[in-house]
Amino acid sequence: MDGEVLDPKFDILPDVLKTIKGYNMLQPGDSVVVGVSGGIDSTALLHVLWRLRESWNLKLFIAHLNHGIRGEDAAADAQLVEALGAELGIPVHVKELDIPGIARKTGRSEEEAGRIARYQLYEELADAVGASRIAVGHHGDDQVETVLMNLIRGAGLRGLSGIPPVRGRVIRPLIDLEKWQLEAYCRSWDLPWREDVTNWSTAYRRNFVRWEIIPKLKQLNPGAVRRIMQTASTLLEDWQLLDQLALEAFGQTVLELRPGRQVSLNLAELSVLPAAIRKRIAAHAYSKVTHGEQSLAAAGLDYVEKCIAGEVPAGQRTLPGNIDVFVRDEVLILARRVDMEKDRGFGPCLLPLGSSTIIESAGLSIQLQILTTVNPWWEVGSPLQPRDAWQELGVWWADMDLASLDLPLYARSRQPGDRFQPLGMSGSKKLKDLFIDEKIPRELRNKIPCIIDGKGIVAVVGLHQDQRTRVTDHTEKVLRITAEKV
Repeated sequence: MDGEVLDPKFDILPDVLKTIKGYNMLQPGDSVVVGVSGGIDSTALLHVLWRLRESWNLKLFIAHLNHGIRGEDAAADAQLVEALGAELGIPVHVKELDIPGIARKTGRSEEEAGRIARYQLYEELADAVGASRIAVGHHGDDQVETVLMNLIRGAGLRGLSGIPPVRGRVIRPLIDLEKWQLEAYCRSWDLPWREDVTNWSTAYRRNFVRWEIIPKLKQLNPGAVRRIMQTASTLLEDWQLLDQLALEAFGQTVLELRPGRQVSLNLAELSVLPAAIRKRIAAHAYSKVTHGEQSLAAAGLDYVEKCIAGEVPAGQRTLPGNIDVFVRDEVLILARRVDMEKDRGFGPCLLPLGSSTIIESAGLSIQLQILTTVNPWWEVGSPLQPRDAWQELGVWWADMDLASLDLPLYARSRQPGDRFQPLGMSGSKKLKDLFIDEKIPRELRNKIPCIIDGKGIVAVVGLHQDQRTRVTDHTEKVLRITAEKV
């Protein structure tokens, strides 16, 4: 690595340059923070940007998070990154955090806690050094995995368009390349990298898609990864066009706009627009009221659609983020409930059968599925019980006797006086006492969904289901509730 390699056997630089120029990722003279883990992806990214530094007059900075998940291996990752930086003459900023501890404290999975911490590090370093761009190593295989995971969850056009090549100051110059190209590049240029052993464990959802689902798709079509990448790119273009059309339509239908407080829309003009545009207008209005802090999930959009069509009774409903939506004098209004603090919890949210509902304020999605036979949710023979899976994978489930339920089901945060009978216990228990016994931090208690039917609480996500919902020998149909951190 002491200079340019003549006639390398494999080079991704032309493809990366095409992506950079196609998405206008960089300008000459930019300062760039490069997120480097020490794996193949980020090592290839760093080296390509290093080769561009002179012709593009780039100033590079390396950011690395030592997450403490793999002990000595994590320390070795950091040492490799520091060595790479020293050899290439790029300053390295390493930050050490106890991600497992942070995950336990915040109720997130280690994967999610690590992702949040990494981007916080990148943003902090970019602010400190005045960088206009943050480069990360997501590539085409990551794109395909994301698209498939979103498809399984029931995503719309935005979710199926995958990982955006550019978001804010974050850029992904490798997004049009496949994993094998990055490995071939690193081998041709004799670049060192480290393997994360957790990448091989199919206990993680993304790894299951990577090692179990995608190889089977390649059996059907060897070019499946490239084709799905192309589809995601096309869908992103479609989504961007529809979003632009919706923004223009929003300007024509909006009657009153008070960012962070209220948006009022002309119902007559709104109702004649195509549904795809209406939903995007509703999502944009919601974003204006919440200052972009939350996005409106499918269940919320469906409810707003019913308001527009006049298919809901008079009154109002509270959407996540304490945003009231209602119709008054031919005007659709989305307004913040200003007398309610954000951390007071969230109101009842309908959980339709056979679909997934994202609850933004709780940071999870909930799916209801009717089963005629009961098998482990992930694969036959899975050793994890629901509470262990919740801690390790961010997924929890409960199987209930459908006949015991008074449908429909809703999700809401706790309320004063809540009590239920946890499965296996002889009597009922106050929810407040349960949280204390389970050592749930006070600041997290309002974010834990209680799933309720017409008779009361049927489950507390991540903890217990109610005794009356248990599956017995007489059960004919089972309702499986699956909660997944997003």
